[in-house]
Amino acid sequence: MNTWFGRLLIWVVIVALITAIERLESLTPDEFDGPRRPLPPAGEAWWNSRSLGPPTGPTPTEPAYEMWVQDAQRKGDSIGTAFQVAPGTWVTAGHVLENCATAYVRIRGQWQGFKHFTIHPVADVAIATMELRDLAPRIDVTARLPVMNQTGFHFGYPQGTPSSVYTRFVGMARVRLGGPGTPVEQGWVWVEQRRDPPGFGSLGGISGGPQVDRTGAVQGVTVLHSEKAARVVTTPISRLREILPADVPIVDAGPTSIDGIDYIGQGRRVRDSGAVSLVFCSVSGRTRPRS
Repeated sequence: MNTWFGRLLIWVVIVALITAIERLESLTPDEFDGPRRPLPPAGEAWWNSRSLGPPTGPTPTEPAYEMWVQDAQRKGDSIGTAFQVAPGTWVTAGHVLENCATAYVRIRGQWQGFKHFTIHPVADVAIATMELRDLAPRIDVTARLPVMNQTGFHFGYPQGTPSSVYTRFVGMARVRLGGPGTPVEQGWVWVEQRRDPPGFGSLGGISGGPQVDRTGAVQGVTVLHSEKAARVVTTPISRLREILPADVPIVDAGPTSIDGIDYIGQGRRVRDSGAVSLVFCSVSGRTRPRS
């Protein structure tokens, strides 16, 4: 009798389990009560943790270049680049977010909306924040100034294409953004050495991306590119720090090593991790980025 009852009980349990499994398979995602995360937490921004130490040498104190950038009114939606410096805190160029009603960042293939952004009143740099804080790793910001002839690496999305640019630091510039009477800003000037994918042409869309030194530490924000002169200009990190939240760490050096060969792999890694991502600006606030 006990044996018969035990077998019956086992069959009842099996039938109940099968029914429960079929019920779970038939549910749509919206029927689950638990919160759904758009992306799992990301790993490290860089692919190696061997640091060579920061570059050393003299930093120029006087401008060697004069640059005038004609003020161009934004005519429609556009793209740029941003990078995360603390959980939920992103940095980009000021002109990337200028006149945007809403803006989005594509983190590892999924678009996320910024909750708020602050544009520096004079310098070409901006801060954007979002509620989701653990979708991508951050990259380090340093207060160290670039030194003459040091290498620089710029990561972003020129023309919407994932790209990396290898440069060399050649000096300081006086940059006027707009016509006569507009403020003159300081910029760091870098001469292009190589880029990946190889080629020439405009780097428009890389604006807002980080310029890092050989340790992976951010020294500036990429804002300008001259095709004819093969020059890239960055906003100094000192201007960014004027609007940077107090909880963003400032480091002496980054955690990795980058050179003129492995910058390609490092660029892919830092973009794939989501630490450097594509930005979409909606001028009207009614348009949304395409996947």
